Order: sequence, then structure tokens, then C-alpha cells
Amino acid sequence: MRRNNSKATAEGGAPSTGVAATWRLWRHCCCRHGLYPLIVAPFVTAAFLLDIYSSLGCEFMTVNIGFEPSNLAWGDARADLGLFYFQQGYQEGNITGVIPSSPWYVETFHAGCKRYDETFSEYFIDGDRTWGLSRIMAFIAAGAGLVATMTVWLMTVTALPARFFWPGVLLPSVLIAFLTTGAKFMAFDTEVCHSRLWSPYDADY
Repeated sequence: MRRNNSKATAEGGAPSTGVAATWRLWRHCCCRHGLYPLIVAPFVTAAFLLDIYSSLGCEFMTVNIGFEPSNLAWGDARADLGLFYFQQGYQEGNITGVIPSSPWYVETFHAGCKRYDETFSEYFIDGDRTWGLSRIMAFIAAGAGLVATMTVWLMTVTALPARFFWPGVLLPSVLIAFLTTGAKFMAFDTEVCHSRLWSPYDADY
């Protein structure tokens, strides 16, 4: 009687035993720390990618100058500018007329975005500490976001010790990425937003 019950239990429990074995194998290889890292990982990844997308864009700032500047670096009444690239089609006052090419990934995701040429950089960017600091914040945000993304996915698919990596690596990198991403908006206080720069140096104010 016992033998028959055991056989029936084994036959009836085979499917559940197979599911349980599959679940244990999946938990052994993935989500060793539960589902929480798997839930957090897509949000951290999306934030990292959006930060990179905004930093490489050429419409971070839209400057409505209100008149056609008479300087040598720009000759249009509107400027769509980013931290590292500008929107091609507005620049008319370039001395050399040669616009540096952009990397393929910028051309793919930001069509029409071009690097600043030497004339514009010398005229508006090189002496502006705020612009340089905004670029530094963009690099730090990208680095911290990359560390956070790699850490949270490694915690999902490997057996990284959560007691160390969660509070010691993931949370600080997420916080640094958040703060430095917000600090990029210091670019709105750059000198390029002040109308005095758009006129010739010898103009009367």
C-alpha cells in the first residue's frame, strides 16, 4: 500500500518536481538576491541611456538671439546648442567653413548634430568655466551611470555579495549620477546665453 502511494506521488509530482528544479536552476544562475535587482535594473539602465542621449544631443539649449549676429562664430538669429554638438544648418558665420564630422553614434541618434569648430569654441566656449564644468558633470554622470548599470545587472545574473555592492557601489553611483545629471543644467548660465557676446567686441552698448 505504501509502495503504491509512493509510486502515485512520484508520478503525480513529476511535473511539479520538474518546475521546481527549473526554478531552482534559474534562481541559482539568475536573481540570486531575489527579484528586486531585476526590477531596479531596467530603471537604472533607462536613466543611464537617457542621460547619454541628452548629453550628446544638440538641442540641450535653444538660444533665440533676436537678431543676426555680426561676429565671426555665428550668423543666425537662432542657435540650437548642446554640450558637445550643435544643430547644423544655423551656423553661417564660420571663418573656415569646415565643420568637424561627428561620430557615427551621434549621427545615428542625433541626425544633423555636428561638433563645434575651432572658431565657435574659441569665441564662446574656451573661456567659459560654466560650460567646461557642465561638460565635466556630463562625463561624471556618464561614468557613474555606467557603473550603476553594470553593477545592478551583475547583481541580477551573478552572485555578487549584495551586502557590499548594493550600499557600497550601486547606491552611491546612482546618487552621483543623479546629482551630476542635474548639475549639467548649469549650462543655461553659460556666457553664450548673454546677448553681449553676440555682438562684435568693438560694438557700442
